[in-house]
Parts: sequence; structure tokens; C-alpha cells
Amino acid sequence: MHTNTGLNNSITGIILAGGVSKRLGYKNKALLKIGNKTIIERVIDALSKMTEDVIIITNSPSEFKHLKMPMYNDIISNAGPLGGIYTGLTISNTYYNLVIACDMPFIQSYILELLVCRIEDNDIVIPVTPDGYHPLCAIYSKKCIDYIKLLIDSGNLKVANLFNYMKVNKVDFPVYDECELNAFFNINTNEDYLRAISLAENYDFICLKNNS
Repeated sequence: MHTNTGLNNSITGIILAGGVSKRLGYKNKALLKIGNKTIIERVIDALSKMTEDVIIITNSPSEFKHLKMPMYNDIISNAGPLGGIYTGLTISNTYYNLVIACDMPFIQSYILELLVCRIEDNDIVIPVTPDGYHPLCAIYSKKCIDYIKLLIDSGNLKVANLFNYMKVNKVDFPVYDECELNAFFNINTNEDYLRAISLAENYDFICLKNNS
């Protein structure tokens, strides 16, 4: 059974909620429902078990007003997820920050706790599965801020390029069970959304029970 150690006041949770998705018919995927909650509410639930300090980076704050959470517009426009990370790190009050995209309905707090436990003296802690790196569910330190700004100013907006300049701890998740298999699943298309709906009932029963 997975358990977490409680709230961590030395880390901020940063949710990247970029807005509408072309591949989802210009819907805001953060507000799509999986079960009885929207995707962003599910992400908030996971983060809130780790820290009381959770913020949302979004350029459409009116759509999330009902969540009653701190929200901030991008400091630099049109810089994609890298710009969202830059904004979150600049605004946060903690050196280390858990950054998560708004489209990951199955992320669990124990996964986030495992990342936090691997911070040590690293600048970035990123999960790795057989599918590859997951830079939008990772820990970033404030040391990244200046390097991100350099990348943005040069038009280099790929998050992975930041890893060339920072001390990175790549945490291997070999995917032993269904919870880990789908923890990093993200929604980009209508097909992804339909799959998430079909996965949710069984996944939530197993994984939330084990994570309690």
C-alpha cells in the first residue's frame, strides 16, 4: 500500500493550464470531466496532498474562477509550456516546485512524493518510463529560471533542452502495475479522452484505494 508523508511546505505545486486545444476541437481540456471531476480538479487533488501551496498558470483565469485558487497569466506570451514553467518558478515562494500539466487525469500523490524524495541536490527531478521523459510532471528549482529565459529569448521552446544546463535526476518508473502504467497518461485528442473515460472507473477504484 502506498502512503504519503503529509504536506510539504517547502514546495509549491504549479499547474500549467494553457487553454484550448486544437486537437480537442478547441475545448479546454483541463475542464473535461473524468468521472465526477474535471481533469484539473483531479490534478489539484493529487497536488494538495503534497502541499498547501498550489497555483495555476493560465491565460484564461475566468474559466477556473470556480476553483478559488491563485492564478497567474504568463509573464512571457506565446512561449508554450516552457513559458508556463518560467512564470510559475518566478512567482512561487519556494525553491523547489512540482510542475504538472492540467491534462494528466491519473497522476497520484505517491508518484509526486517519490519525485520529492529524489530531489537531493538536483535542479530538476524528472520521471522516466518506457514511453520516455515526462517534463510536464517534474520538479524544477528556481535555479532554472535564468536558463529558461535564455532559451525563450533564443526561440528555443523545447522543455527538454533545459536539461542540458541543469543537474537532472532521472527517476526510473519501470511500470510495475496499472497505477504506474497510466499515471503519466495525458490527453491530447478526443481518442485520448474517450480512453481516459473508459480507464477511469477501474483505475480510480484500484489506485485511489491503494493510495489512501
